[in-house]
Amino acid sequence: MKKYLTIFLLILVVPLTMLAQQTVSVNGTVTDMQGEPMIGVNITVKDVPGMGTITDINGKYTIKIEPYHYLVFSYIGYDNVEVLVKEQRTVAVKMKESAASVLDEVVVTGMGTQKKLTVTGAVTNVKVEDLKRFPTSNLSNALLVTYLVS
Repeated sequence: MKKYLTIFLLILVVPLTMLAQQTVSVNGTVTDMQGEPMIGVNITVKDVPGMGTITDINGKYTIKIEPYHYLVFSYIGYDNVEVLVKEQRTVAVKMKESAASVLDEVVVTGMGTQKKLTVTGAVTNVKVEDLKRFPTSNLSNALLVTYLVS
């Protein structure tokens, strides 16, 4: 009797859990404040790892999510936008440039990039042709010889 009761409860409960996880297809366009479509904007579902998409060349996207979740729109140099999706099928977003996105001047060195304010040594340009004139076994020696000759 316990087997039949367990099977009956499973048959009753499983369809209810399947109905609770209905998804809706949400689409829309992401533009900047001038109305230009933005390519490659990241669109993720908040607190759902691995759920996301990006905009195409026309700034359009499509994503399937469960209702009452937040969509998070993010792009480098722009403020993140969060939109609660209830029952709507179309979500159009305008993204605003971030006030903190002003890039500091940087210096590209052989070891990576540094802010211009933090560079404490001298920086110079060396042409490849100058390095080829003095064959040495070590790049450091070639730089030193090029520096001493010029």
